[in-house]
Parts: sequence; structure tokens; C-alpha cells
Amino acid sequence: MKLYSMKDIAEEIGKDKSNVYRYIKKNNIAHNDVKERTLLFNATQKNTIIKGMSSNSNDHVAAVAQHDQHNEHHSEADNNAYQIIAAMQDNIKNLKEQNALLAKQLESKDKQLDEAQKLIDQQQQLNLSTQRLLTQHNEPQVVKQQTQTKQKSTAQVQQSGENSNDQKNLQRRGSLSASLIIKRREF
Repeated sequence: MKLYSMKDIAEEIGKDKSNVYRYIKKNNIAHNDVKERTLLFNATQKNTIIKGMSSNSNDHVAAVAQHDQHNEHHSEADNNAYQIIAAMQDNIKNLKEQNALLAKQLESKDKQLDEAQKLIDQQQQLNLSTQRLLTQHNEPQVVKQQTQTKQKSTAQVQQSGENSNDQKNLQRRGSLSASLIIKRREF
């Protein structure tokens, strides 16, 4: 019975000796003999290894093809993802620009409101000072009118007093005249 080393099996299937060793370890294939630190396998073991590695190789080819197809799919998905990311970044950029513009507008409106508030305060102060001036201007007229009214009533009182004095004088004169007339008649 002929025995085969891992090197012989690797050369027959066109693989590296380390790949054959990994396959043997992975599948727990027992060796038949060891000669000078070389593992030796019989024909049945060799055929099992070759068949397993060939199907493994076919599986590997299929896996590579599937992997390539998967990579293509991922490449498309990645491309789509990059496009989506680019669109989102543009959208974010636009939103930031809009946000900055709105912030400037808000700042401008705040300034306008502050200015309007100052103008309202000034208007209120002007109204108050105008009202004070009018009050001060009207007070002398009211006082003057009151003084004039008092003077008129005093004058009226005085006139009525003078009229009454005149009437009394007239009455006295009248009675004097009448008494003179009477006395003249008596003479």
C-alpha cells in the first residue's frame, strides 16, 4: 500500500501545502503513518482530502462568485448610500443657510422692536411734557379768571353799595328838599 504526504496531495490538486494541512485539521482526517515528521495518508484518505478540497474549491469558487455578486450589490447599495448622504449633506447645508438667514432676520426684527420701543417711550415723554406745559399755561388763565371773577363781584358789591349810598343820599336830599319846600311854604 502506497502512502502519500501532504506535499504529494497538494501538488496533485494544485494547492498550497498549508491549505491541505488546514483542511485536514478542520475535518479531523487521521493520518496513517508519520515518517521523519511527515504525515502520511493512504489512498482512501488522499481521495477524501482531494474530493473534499475539490468540492471545497468549487464551493470556494461559488463563494467567491457569490461574494463578488454580493460586493456588486453592496457597491450599488454603497453608491446609493453615498448619493443619499450627499443629498442629505446638501440639505443640511441649505438648512444651515436658511437658519443663518432667519437668525439675521430675527436679529433685525429685535433691533426694530427696540427702536420702536424707544420711539414709544419718547412719544410718551413728549405727551407728558406737553400736558404739563398745557396745565401750567391753563393754570394762570384759571387763576386770572378766578381773580377777575372776584374783582367783578367785589366791584359789583361796591357799586351796589355806592348805588345804595346814592339812593340814600337822594332820599336824604329828597327829604331835605321836601322839608325845605314845606318850610318855605310856611314862610
